[in-house]
Formats: sequence, structure tokens, C-alpha cells
Amino acid sequence: MDAWNNLGITRYALGFIEDAVKAHDRAIQINPLFKEAWCNKGNALAHQGKYDNAIQAFDKAIELEPNFAEAWINKGNTLKLLGKYDEALQAFDEAVKLKPDYVAAWNNKGNMLCDMGKYVEAIQAYDKAIELNPSFAVAWYNKGRALKKHNHNIEANDAFARARELEGK
Repeated sequence: MDAWNNLGITRYALGFIEDAVKAHDRAIQINPLFKEAWCNKGNALAHQGKYDNAIQAFDKAIELEPNFAEAWINKGNTLKLLGKYDEALQAFDEAVKLKPDYVAAWNNKGNMLCDMGKYVEAIQAYDKAIELNPSFAVAWYNKGRALKKHNHNIEANDAFARARELEGK
């Protein structure tokens, strides 16, 4: 079953998304309790634009392992694509509650808050991501974006400069 899941991951990385879905389905057929295969299938389905099916796959992974932070963040990303911002934010909140040191979850939560116009909260989420990984250029850039939208241009420029500096390393 791991071999099928790994094949799915590889096919996805190579851009063969339909083949990835089939490989993950095979892994799930062998072991319906394989939460990672459900989550990876969800990612492939989301990539295909099959968002409702992707959410069903993430929900199955979460049903199998409620503390599966990666499934929560992937569900949040997909809900965001559907424009379900409140539900997406709840998923990101669950991810950071389950795994408080999950840098990507804090960053994605910040992105969601920024898209919702909640710039102060977004900046706080980016600050948490940066606290956890000060070299995470993406969080610095996103913090700059939120600061700029909140009309804090000098601080925004500082954050953008830090992101550029880190990208240059």
C-alpha cells in the first residue's frame, strides 16, 4: 500500500494527476484506513479542480485521524478556493491548535485572514510563522503584503526587504 501511495506522490509531482488519483485509490483499496493516501488523493483532486471530492477525501483522512494537521490545512486550502472563507479559517485554526509549531499552517491562516480583510490578525499569524522559522521568506513577504494593505508602508517595506534578503541566501 505504501508503494501505491508513493507512486501517487511521484505521479503528482510529475504532473500526472489522474494517474496520482488512481494510485492513491489503489492504496485506499488495499487499506481503507490509510489516512495519508486519503489526504494525498484530496490534494490531487483539488489540483484537478474537483474541490468537493477533495474535501470529502480530506474529511475521510480527518475521520480516520482527527489530529491529522496536514489534512486540516489541505482542507482549509481547498475551502478557500471554494470561497468558503469562514470554514477555511476554522480548518486552519484546527491545524495550528493540533500542531502549534506548524509554520505553513500559521502562514496559510495569515493568508486567509488577509483575504478576509483582517489585517491585524493576519500580521499576528505571520509573526507566529516567523517566530517559528525566522528564515521563512514567504511569511515575511506575506506580512509585508498585510502591512501594506493596512497602510503601514514603512513596516511593509522592511518586511519585503527581509523577504528579498532571505530569498537571496
